[in-house]
Amino acid sequence: MTARMGISLRREWVDPLLATRPSLPALEVIFEQWVFASESELRQLERLREQHPFLLHCLSMNIGSGDPLDRDYFERVRGFADRFAISAISDHLSWRSIHGQWSLSLLPLPRTEEALAHVAGRVREAQTCLGRTIALENISQYVPVPGDIPLVEMFNELHQRCGTALHLDLNNLLVSERWLGETPAAFLDALTADLAWMHVAGHDDVALPVDDHSRMPTAACMDLLTQLAPSVPVILEWDRERPTLRKLLPAISAEPVQRV
Repeated sequence: MTARMGISLRREWVDPLLATRPSLPALEVIFEQWVFASESELRQLERLREQHPFLLHCLSMNIGSGDPLDRDYFERVRGFADRFAISAISDHLSWRSIHGQWSLSLLPLPRTEEALAHVAGRVREAQTCLGRTIALENISQYVPVPGDIPLVEMFNELHQRCGTALHLDLNNLLVSERWLGETPAAFLDALTADLAWMHVAGHDDVALPVDDHSRMPTAACMDLLTQLAPSVPVILEWDRERPTLRKLLPAISAEPVQRV
């Protein structure tokens, strides 16, 4: 079975993927889900790497924070990427800690030149630690933040200053639009940064949705994807109420993706 998009790997899908060997354009591996894996589990992952290209997605680089970067964390990420021959690594344009106290959520940065310069310096440091250029993802935003630099210009500038690509999440653009009124069209029209890869996902159809990755991508999300016609990998995220791989693979096959 040939899929039109890859998937963000979950542990329960490893054995079925090894058994069925579907044709996927890529698998996204979330570092935090494997950092404490056993050696036998990592060997299974190596078998999967022989079948599919890997993209490495991180949750804890904490790029926007004022706390020092965790060098031990970056060494672990680099070791993991080296072991699985992964060149593409991403995290989020966000922050998660202050004075060592961590949030469970990815928090938005001020849209100011000060914040932009701070992040650029942190990105350079992170890239030196990893020996790779990273990509940063746009997060879902539910409240306004200080500053008047458009979000897209933050990514454009980081690309110019550090070579940082955009890990574009279309669902996050749509969720943020419902809360803040910032249209995906304006973001995409002004985008000049390179794309690393893309996320699509779905959410409950309510007035003010949460980015919970609980279903197939919405019609609006797939419309954006069709308009972009990307040449980079597209990854389906699914966190809550995940289907079995047997049910998921037909939905991401060459047939049109189910819309909700």
